[in-house]
Amino acid sequence: MFAKLLKYEWRATRGFLGLLSLICLSAALVGGLSMRYLVWVSELDTQEDVAIVLSVLTMIFAFIAIVICCVAMELYAVWRFYKSRFTDEGYLTFTLPVTTHQILLSSFVNCLISMVCALAALMVGYLVLLLLGFSALDNFFPSLWEVLPLAMENLWRLFSGETGAFLAQLTLGVVTGVLNSTVVMMLAVTIGSILAKKHKVLAAIGVYYGINMVMSLITSVLGVVLGLSVYSSQSSGMDVLSSMMLMESGLFLIVAVGGYFLMYALVHRKLNLT
Repeated sequence: MFAKLLKYEWRATRGFLGLLSLICLSAALVGGLSMRYLVWVSELDTQEDVAIVLSVLTMIFAFIAIVICCVAMELYAVWRFYKSRFTDEGYLTFTLPVTTHQILLSSFVNCLISMVCALAALMVGYLVLLLLGFSALDNFFPSLWEVLPLAMENLWRLFSGETGAFLAQLTLGVVTGVLNSTVVMMLAVTIGSILAKKHKVLAAIGVYYGINMVMSLITSVLGVVLGLSVYSSQSSGMDVLSSMMLMESGLFLIVAVGGYFLMYALVHRKLNLT
């Protein structure tokens, strides 16, 4: 039943995600062409100021549009969670013969998929924009193919030794940060929808910022304590940075797990009608 719920959620969101992905690609193409024109006109003796200003504004708009579309992808998944769980549609959802975990996890996985799609759209959009923009340079692609193997070799070397351990910790921080962000948004929607009879979305936004303020305060306090302890032990800067990243990852993981079970308890007691 979990697979059916997830499939239903994905079908409800994939159309909008696809539309935003096309907008990202279109913005990347327009911004890349504008950047290509700027690179090309920089080598000319005569330049048109109006065309240059319009190209710069178009390129800036393209960069901003890609970011906005990617943020909208994740927000839409959260909105889908609210609509399918805490509106009239949610009443039907909670009458299905499924467990509360299946209901919540299907939305959680759908939000994660949406975030992956957003990250992919962001990376592809900026890559297309930059490649198209710099293609105006002479021998750009031949030079790129020559440098790329060396860059990949140097990148592989970074994953060995102390640098590799640092990158592993950085990756752990990104993963736990994504999980934490998704759970916190869903938890804020849950608390706001249960506590507020009107203006549930505004209540969810307030709860979200409240949770993040508390987390920021905890992170600051732990950072000061960690800094004092590290200073007394005279550790290196890399050790300090690694300790702070591990501390932040641990906090993200604790909040993600605790937030999920709090959300489960609220939904199971207040809304589950099965």
